[in-house]
Amino acid sequence: MNILVELARYNIIETPRLLLRPLRIQDAEDMYEYASKPENLIFIFPPHKNLAETELSLARNFMEKPLGKWAIVLKDERKMIGTIDFIKLNHKEKSATIGYVINKDYWGCGLMTEALKNLIDFSFRKFGLTSLDLVADVRNLASKRVAEKAQMKKIREYKSSNKYTKEIVLFSEYRIERADYLKENE
Repeated sequence: MNILVELARYNIIETPRLLLRPLRIQDAEDMYEYASKPENLIFIFPPHKNLAETELSLARNFMEKPLGKWAIVLKDERKMIGTIDFIKLNHKEKSATIGYVINKDYWGCGLMTEALKNLIDFSFRKFGLTSLDLVADVRNLASKRVAEKAQMKKIREYKSSNKYTKEIVLFSEYRIERADYLKENE
């Protein structure tokens, strides 16, 4: 099984409330809605200054190499409300690190947990991955809760530089292993 082939085969993932699909340039306005608000981006990237910056980010970060990157679309509203992606994919180890962001207007609804749980299931059952990691700033309590609700276990805390602000911060790293996941979810 080739991971890239399987990522291409399952580039659309449907959940009860969400559609995870490849990003497209038409998502720029929905993305700018949250990517321009500092309160939505406290622990990730700097806010976008204008729609053109969002379009460039969308093309460069999500569309240039689209496999393993999904728009999170709320099915009822047909609105792109965030992204979830493999920010690192190690083919040899069959592992990945997941990153995500969701529009603050949809926080607290369980949508990110739903997206993450489904991506974990696909990662182990369809993509052939053996482990998944997620890294969160320790101050990001919501991301820590999402990881825990998705059965991920904290494996360590470490200090590192935030790649955007260069500030030294404390991060928590979470992991879930395929064998443990399948044992608990058969």
